[in-house]
This record gives sequence, C-alpha cells and structure tokens, in this order.
Amino acid sequence: MTRPIDESAETATSAIEAYAVGTIWSVRRIPIGLIHRTFLIDTSSGKFVLQRLHPDLSSDAILSDYEAVTAHLAEQHFPAPRLVNTMDGRKSVDTKDGRYRLITHVNGESHEAVRDERMVFEAAKMIGVFHVAMNEFRYAFQSGRSLHDSPKHWMWMREAAQMAGGEIRKRIDNELRLVETELPRHFLPAPLPARVVHGDPKISNVLFDPKTCAASGLVDIDSTARHTALVDLGDAVRSWCRTGPEDEPTPFLVGRFRNVCAGYRDSGAMLSRREIDLIPQACRLITLELAARFLRDAMEDRYFGWDPARFGSRVEHNVARARGCLALFESMTAARVDMEEMAREILSKAQT
Repeated sequence: MTRPIDESAETATSAIEAYAVGTIWSVRRIPIGLIHRTFLIDTSSGKFVLQRLHPDLSSDAILSDYEAVTAHLAEQHFPAPRLVNTMDGRKSVDTKDGRYRLITHVNGESHEAVRDERMVFEAAKMIGVFHVAMNEFRYAFQSGRSLHDSPKHWMWMREAAQMAGGEIRKRIDNELRLVETELPRHFLPAPLPARVVHGDPKISNVLFDPKTCAASGLVDIDSTARHTALVDLGDAVRSWCRTGPEDEPTPFLVGRFRNVCAGYRDSGAMLSRREIDLIPQACRLITLELAARFLRDAMEDRYFGWDPARFGSRVEHNVARARGCLALFESMTAARVDMEEMAREILSKAQT
C-alpha cells in the first residue's frame, strides 16, 4: 500500500508501481541536473532514485550500456548507482509522461558548486579511481554515443546557425564566430589511448561524505563511453576550477587546477607524457565544446533544462551559459603556460 506522496511527484507513481520496492513512504523531486527529471524515493526496502529520462537519452541501447557499466562498477566495489529492473525484468517503464528508470541510491551529498580546494582534490581522485575501475571492462557499447564528439558538436552548431531565425542569430553572432574559429583549433590529435570515461564529471555528479569531506561516490553514469581520459579531465577542470554558476562570467582558478592534477595523480590512474602535455588544451576544448552545445540549444530551444526563477526562457539561459563558457575559455587561455608547467610537474609521477 502506498502512502500519500508529494503532489509535485504524482506523475511518477505509475512507474514506481512496476518495481518490487515494498511500501513507498515518500517521493521527492530532486531539483538538480539539466537533462533528466529525478526523484528520491524512500521505501520500506531502502532508498532509490527514479528518473524520467530525456527522450534523447532513453533508447534501449543506452539503457543496456548503463546496465552493463553499473553492474561492472558494482563488481569492482566502486560507489555508483546500479540499474534496478522491474518485477517482470524490464530495464525501464514507459508511461504517458515518458520513460522512467529506477536506480539504487548512493550515500553522500551533492554540491552545485565547489567549496574549497580539498573538494577538488577528492573529486579528481574519485575520477581517477573510476578510470582504474573500468580498465578491465570489455563490453562493446551499443549506443555508439559519445558526449564529447567535438567535431560533431561544432558541425551541429553550424547547422543550427544556418537554420536559425535572424533575431537569435544576430544576438549570438559574436559568440558563434568565436566558437566556429577556436573549437577546430583545439581538436585533440589522434590517436590517443582509449579508456572508459565518465563523460560528465561536473561537481554535482561527485558525492561527498558530509563528515569527512571525502568523495564517496559518482553518479550520472549516462555518458560513459570509450574516449581519451582527457575529456574527463578537461570537463572536470571546466566545472571545478571556477567560482559561481556557469551562466556567469567567472575567472579560471589556476590554484584549483593544481589540486585536480594532484588528486588524479594519487588515484593510481596513469597517463602518457603526451596525454599530460595535452591536458590544458583539453580543458579549453571541452569548455568551447560546451559553449557550442549551449549556442545550438539557444537556437533550437529543446534540450537543456533551465531556471525559470532566474531567466525568462531556455534561450536566454543558454545564451548566458555560452557566454559564461567563453569567458572561462579566455581566462584559461591566459593561464596556459602555468597549466602546462603544473601538469608536467605534478603528473609526472602518474606517467606510463
């Protein structure tokens, strides 16, 4: 028997009934993340997380990849969610409101912003431990999706610009020109060692123990794929080495970059000298790539979530996000030499 739940989560109840979770005590919306709609479920058999998947990220292939990755992480005793099948063995539930999946709950606190350099060190170490845990993963990914396909994001942004209306196109013309020019200049050379990467290591996807401040888990495993480890490091630096929200122009904090390098070094993950030398370029690349994605969505108005309390529309929020990325890119560029020296100095001990 189900007890009353929060009214805002009523649309998820039909999906919950497909799972053997016992009595449902409460369902609470978790207002984080730009893509999925997420609910924390407290039941007589424990806590779970229910997610209404974004249509672009809800295919059977993506769910199969998610199941395989999270099962492997469980075998490695790595602290990450695991997919929960329905009572009749399905990976998800289709409702009139969309496709839902249920995953196990991982203990720890999520933060929307970095609090201090210790947090950066711990998060970087967790990403490195994740890379090590996935070293022996032999699964062939079915979705063929790689979040960090920079040439494709550049192409899709340009195609969106060709189709966009004159008003929005004129509004972001300077940003489009900058990304169109700079993003190809930062494409990483091939070949680089392919590893299984997380794909989206923003700080809110790293969980922390509230008592010890140590990183305690990693969530949002949807973007896992084979790629160079540099995309995870680049995205981590983009997310962690700044202050304030990403939709505001904030400077790059090179001191935090040192902590990223130190934490990754202490994880036991290994990089080649060539990879170490390319880390600063990868940081700028991923920052430009995300700017391209925000600019594309400013023109298409369909993908990213947005904050109606602070912005009048998804378009407005995406424009602000893109400009925040480009301000960070300029600040990173100014710190290029310092970043290169730090990476070589600190990560030489993690060199293969």
